[in-house]
Amino acid sequence: MRYVSISQSELQEVKRFHESILSKSSGGLFYSIGRKFGENIVKEIQDRDRFFEGTARILKERNVVEDISFDEKTVTVKGSIEVGRADHPTCDILRGIVLALYRAYYGKKVYCEEIQCESTGADKCIFEMREEVI
Repeated sequence: MRYVSISQSELQEVKRFHESILSKSSGGLFYSIGRKFGENIVKEIQDRDRFFEGTARILKERNVVEDISFDEKTVTVKGSIEVGRADHPTCDILRGIVLALYRAYYGKKVYCEEIQCESTGADKCIFEMREEVI
C-alpha cells in the first residue's frame, strides 16, 4: 500500500478552507474521514491481544500523533497532527479514527467526544468513549 505525506500546516490550511465554507459543521466531514482511516487501520492489526499497541504504533509511524495511550473508556494523545490554535477541540479526524478502533475492538456502537484539546491550550488531548447515545 502506498501512503501520502501531508504537513501539519497543509492539513491546517485544508481544515481552515473547509471551515470557511461549512463553518464548524466541517468537523463532521473530517470526523467521517477519520472513521474510514480507522476502519482501514483495524484491517492492518494482526494480533488482537495487542490491538491497541499495534494501533498506537501505526498512528505514531504515520505521524498522526506523537504519543497515544488507550484504556477502556479514555484515549490520551500528545501531539496530534490536527492541533492548532482554536477556541474549540480540533482533532476531528483523530476522533473518527478512535471511534472506529473502539467499535471494532468492542464490537458495539460507541460515541467518542474530545473533552480536552491541545488546540485550546490543554497539555494533551483526551477522548472519552461512551455507549452511543441515540
